[in-house]
Amino acid sequence: MSGLRPLLAAGTAAAWALLGVARDDLGAALPAYLVVAALGAAMVYVDIREHRLPDWLTFPALAAAAATLAIAAGVDGAWDAYGRACAAAAVSFAFFLVLALLRPSDLGLGDVKLAAVVGLLLGWIGWPVLVVGIFGAFLIGGVVGVVLLTAGRAGRRSAIPFGPPMLLATLAVTVWGDSIAATYLGF
Repeated sequence: MSGLRPLLAAGTAAAWALLGVARDDLGAALPAYLVVAALGAAMVYVDIREHRLPDWLTFPALAAAAATLAIAAGVDGAWDAYGRACAAAAVSFAFFLVLALLRPSDLGLGDVKLAAVVGLLLGWIGWPVLVVGIFGAFLIGGVVGVVLLTAGRAGRRSAIPFGPPMLLATLAVTVWGDSIAATYLGF
């Protein structure tokens, strides 16, 4: 796993560059995405190693995103975006909580808490982007599962961390979600 650390550091730097260049319309909200990208790298590392997303990572990510987006709303006068982000966080949290309660062996409570963070970030951009992001997380998770099964690195009952697909989908949809939503959802 020691080779994973430099890869995550490079991934964080790439995410920061991508967010800074591709989403110049985020304005004062950009720091929220950058903070979550940095904490997200730690979440990916821990989830791959331990198959859990600990509170000491998910709660600070949620608090930092909520506080930074509140500041951005004040600076940019985007209180409608902040309200939508908070509502999206609640909807995402509730949706993932129901899934975790129905299938506790498939989804952990760390994933549920991360869903609130994802909801905040994607909800700031818009509801269609949130829908694409959640779908994207399951799509990426499914592809990872198939690859691991095919490569013999996982069995049918193996636990596969879901935090990394959630975070990768969040990054991808933050950057390209508007065009994906317009293409596939007609928004």
